[in-house]
Amino acid sequence: MPGRRSLLAAPAAAIVAAFAPAQEVSFARDVLPILADRCFQCHGPDEKAREAQLRLDVREDLLRPRDGYAIVTPNEPDRSELIARITATDDDVMPPRHTNLAVSDAEVDVLRRWITAGAEWSTHWAFEPSAQPPLPEVRGRAWPLNSVDRFVLARLEATATAPNPAASPAALLRRVHLDLTGLPPTPAQAAAFRDDPSDARYQRVVDELLASPRYGERMAWPWLESARYADTDGFQNDPTRTAWPWRDWLVRALNDNLPFDQFTAQVLAGDLLPEATDEQRLATGFLRNNAHNGEGGRIAEETRVENVFDRAETVGTVWLGMTFECARCHDHKYDPIPQRDYYRFFSFFNQTSETGGGRSGGRLAPSMRLVADPADRAKLRDKKSELMLVHRLMFRPASDPDLDARERAWITTASARLRADAATFTPAERGPWRQSRSFSKLNGPMFAQEFAPERGDDDEASWRPAPDFVDGAVYGLPDGAYTTYFAREVTAASPRRMTLSLGSDDAIKLWCNGELLLANDVRRGAKPDQERVELALRSGRNDLLIKVVNTGGLGGAYFRVVDETLGDLPADVARALATEPFQRQDEHRRALRAHFRREHQPAFALREQLYDRLQREIAAIEGASLNVSVMDELPAEKRRTTRILARGDYQTPGAAVTAGTPAFLPPLKAGEAPSRLDLARWLTSGDNPLVARVAVNRAWQTFFGRGLVSTSENFGRQGEAPSHPLLLEWLAGRFVQSGWDLKALHRLIVTSATYRQASGGAARRFAADPDNRMLARSPRRRMPAWMLRDQALALSGGLAPQLGGPPVRPYQPAGVWDEATFGFIKYSRGTGDELRRRSLYTFWRRIVGPTMLFDTPARQQCVVRHATTNTPLHALTTLNETGFVEAARGFATRALGEGGGLDDQISWLFRAATARAPEPAELQVLTRRFAAARSRFIDGELDRRAFLQIGAARPAPHVDADDLAAMTVIASLVLNLDEVLCLP
Repeated sequence: MPGRRSLLAAPAAAIVAAFAPAQEVSFARDVLPILADRCFQCHGPDEKAREAQLRLDVREDLLRPRDGYAIVTPNEPDRSELIARITATDDDVMPPRHTNLAVSDAEVDVLRRWITAGAEWSTHWAFEPSAQPPLPEVRGRAWPLNSVDRFVLARLEATATAPNPAASPAALLRRVHLDLTGLPPTPAQAAAFRDDPSDARYQRVVDELLASPRYGERMAWPWLESARYADTDGFQNDPTRTAWPWRDWLVRALNDNLPFDQFTAQVLAGDLLPEATDEQRLATGFLRNNAHNGEGGRIAEETRVENVFDRAETVGTVWLGMTFECARCHDHKYDPIPQRDYYRFFSFFNQTSETGGGRSGGRLAPSMRLVADPADRAKLRDKKSELMLVHRLMFRPASDPDLDARERAWITTASARLRADAATFTPAERGPWRQSRSFSKLNGPMFAQEFAPERGDDDEASWRPAPDFVDGAVYGLPDGAYTTYFAREVTAASPRRMTLSLGSDDAIKLWCNGELLLANDVRRGAKPDQERVELALRSGRNDLLIKVVNTGGLGGAYFRVVDETLGDLPADVARALATEPFQRQDEHRRALRAHFRREHQPAFALREQLYDRLQREIAAIEGASLNVSVMDELPAEKRRTTRILARGDYQTPGAAVTAGTPAFLPPLKAGEAPSRLDLARWLTSGDNPLVARVAVNRAWQTFFGRGLVSTSENFGRQGEAPSHPLLLEWLAGRFVQSGWDLKALHRLIVTSATYRQASGGAARRFAADPDNRMLARSPRRRMPAWMLRDQALALSGGLAPQLGGPPVRPYQPAGVWDEATFGFIKYSRGTGDELRRRSLYTFWRRIVGPTMLFDTPARQQCVVRHATTNTPLHALTTLNETGFVEAARGFATRALGEGGGLDDQISWLFRAATARAPEPAELQVLTRRFAAARSRFIDGELDRRAFLQIGAARPAPHVDADDLAAMTVIASLVLNLDEVLCLP
């Protein structure tokens, strides 16, 4: 992989030096954070906010003499103005008192020691070229299970800290199941691992979980939050959009382990890949997931520019871990991102055809028609390929030279005859329209109901002239639900074909000489050219009859003659014969060959039948397609000129810029007009030091609750330093070297001894490292709301297994949407399996998210760090929400179905939830609680009937109602145990 060599070959010295032992002052680790936090606001990258024309983020300015002194004089802190100012006690003190910032004595000591040591300068650690450090030597050789552990143990040994013992088999199994699939292990899986908790067995469990389709569903969650995914636009009225096909693409991509560099190319520029497939174009829906303001009076260009802001800043956060939004209005105050570089980055996303106007409804251009089901898409591709093959077979030259000669002779003769007939041709005479009375529905649908005119048994009294029904204009019909008929005579001097254009409100049928030629049961408003039909007219009188069914509202009908051709030939054949031979196009030649071979070559007729069938099958599949917003690129002649916008205001454009990447990072190797595809390839080229670091840090965050860099959204100078910098570097290098293999990265982490540690420990260990920065234990984390709900559904036995599909609407208070949408949008709860689908598939209204997901961030903007909450909504949800109560009843039903005595049933329930057997004291508490609850239900103190009727599912009829109600209380209690609410 030549594009990745630079990442692996870069020296590790700079990274190692930045995180040397604490007694050695490091500029990147110790000094730069102080300068960035206290000084850069006034003396940093932002030129407009800079005071005294002094920059402390540039070494030359820091050391340059000014009026006889220097800000920093290497080796001489007492001759350095920096020390004098931060220790001043008068108005010369820096930072100024009005900023409420100050440099502590400990930080002054750090700065003094740095200057005394020579004021060595280096770049911020995250901007240094990537490195691949060697594995550290450790004394405890028995503990590490893979290379990750060597780095962790080296840090622990440096502080004389021992790692925690390994977690119990039950805790480890439950942890890895929930981390990799978001679902708990089944009792059978827990029992199998309890019988064989060996390392080999654990490795097999990990491989099975990585291969599970539930893996993609679980790993999609952080991507949905970073992608701003929702099923509506946001803002006033919050119209619905069709975004879920992108969500399903994401799950498939994660399950298929699409390499991260290819994943990046597809989500940022799949439409620009050579011969882009529908799947690759769909991937770019990532960039179209942003909120869209389509409110009345909204200025389209303002909305468009804000949408582009969002895309540029989302990519900056997700791939570079940088706070790009800070440079939208001015130069970044802390990081080397001038406003000019922001708009150069912005320019990559400024060349799509989106206008910013209109409301979505899922159809905001640019968009694509998409068959949502991948199996149907594959079927569609196969049928189109078969159609092309049949077409080639139909129209290739015949193997019989005599047949080809007869075809040419027929064309010559038929053309001559047609020209001769044209000399005496007169168009068919169209009589006046007659309109029937209106017929109301008798029984059954009006479209299928045969009224008198089409049976031919009506009398003339039911008809009246319709002089206002003019050919080529929509004829209005009154409001209502009824059927009306139109009739006219067409008289032709000779046999001929006539092509008609029709329209109707709503359904329509047409007969010619008693033969039904058109039948379309639709709901629509009448417009020209909604239908096309060809009539074969005989010599003399021909009778036309049209039926229009209006299902409500105003009705209408439309009629126009498109074409009239001589002879008893199809219109396309007649047009081809009438065209001079030297002017005939491919379509003419195909029409002539098809007509001749239809009558003279039996194989052609069979192929034509197959061709027609394939066309119908293709139309049926495409008829169910969806409109999904994706990215596109303007052609060169229509490309926009990107300009720097003063204070980010679209109305104040300034200097023009071309697309490009931030200057502090390696340059983009592309032509004069780089595209999003060039940007995507630059991100994962191996030269960029940030992308792999940011990606592996978020992977670590997935399994440990926080990244090695805790500010996973900010790798800049205001972000936190990594707790294990060399481990971060090694993982980044390994990730790229693996071919950007995400599953391999996840496997490496969860098979490490670091991951497998117990989460408990002595109080002093928690006091010494409350945030577990040293990784001396496994973090004990509260599960997010979506995982809690999915766990409850899985334990209930009712979790619907279906992958993908349109969003569903589970239980939710009915009036929540009313309050957020001024009563315009009502919540309509789903039924059946819709109530028990994984939380991933829940309909997401952007202005008010699913109520049972009490801790999920709003989908207004990109979020890459999930916050744990202790909100009271947590307990209110998991104890009282309809879905959780119903799940507890299902869980209780399963426990009662296990047979045995009460202790056995409660033990099974406890083991299913925790993957371990209850302690005797725990079992005693639960059995006593069961008896107390059952007694209260029997005595009528608690309303058993009302309790068991909560939710749409009905209680199992074969189970004793008092037992079920009491066991449901126990199931709910167990589901709300701290051990069950947390990742062990």
